[in-house]
Amino acid sequence: MANVKIPIYYDYASSLSYVAKRVMQQLDGQLEIDLVWKGVQIARRHKGWKNGEMIGDEVKGKIVRISRDTGVPVRIPAKWLDSSYALEGAEFAKDHNLFPEYHEAVFVAAFEESKDIGELTTLLDIAEQVGLSVVALESALQSENLTKRVDDTEQEAATFGVVGYPTFMLGEFPLIGVQPAETMRLLIQRYVEKARQQVGH
Repeated sequence: MANVKIPIYYDYASSLSYVAKRVMQQLDGQLEIDLVWKGVQIARRHKGWKNGEMIGDEVKGKIVRISRDTGVPVRIPAKWLDSSYALEGAEFAKDHNLFPEYHEAVFVAAFEESKDIGELTTLLDIAEQVGLSVVALESALQSENLTKRVDDTEQEAATFGVVGYPTFMLGEFPLIGVQPAETMRLLIQRYVEKARQQVGH
């Protein structure tokens, strides 16, 4: 049987989206699923988010707690990151069949190397590192096309009532946030079995 597709609404500015990526890597090969990563800018959907402002202690405390619970280390940025270029770059990387490599490199830069992915030069360096054409990407970022694609995904997220990041869409049910690997495995496995039963009817 074909794998069950699970959309994940994420943002490169969200440390919990990074944690979710690492947790799902721990489960690689254990679930019959295909993850479909859909980028939405958290700053546009979350009122407490201000690009460039310092991240407060309360938020840092939450990230530290989730990092500890999941066993995924995170270098928390000092400021809220602006992910608009990075998300548009992800659409460009999809067009050039380099999304998995780009996706990994952006998360590593933001949450392992403490780089500011909001800086265009940083992003273009990442693109070059994974084999994307820097000239073509820079030109694509100037066009409205990539912006529109991210906006469309944002509209889609809004129709599902997505308010937190990451959000795993298990059918109609939004699973917001991330749990330790074994909990995620059980939740997703249960969904996969249900989805298979419905297909079987």
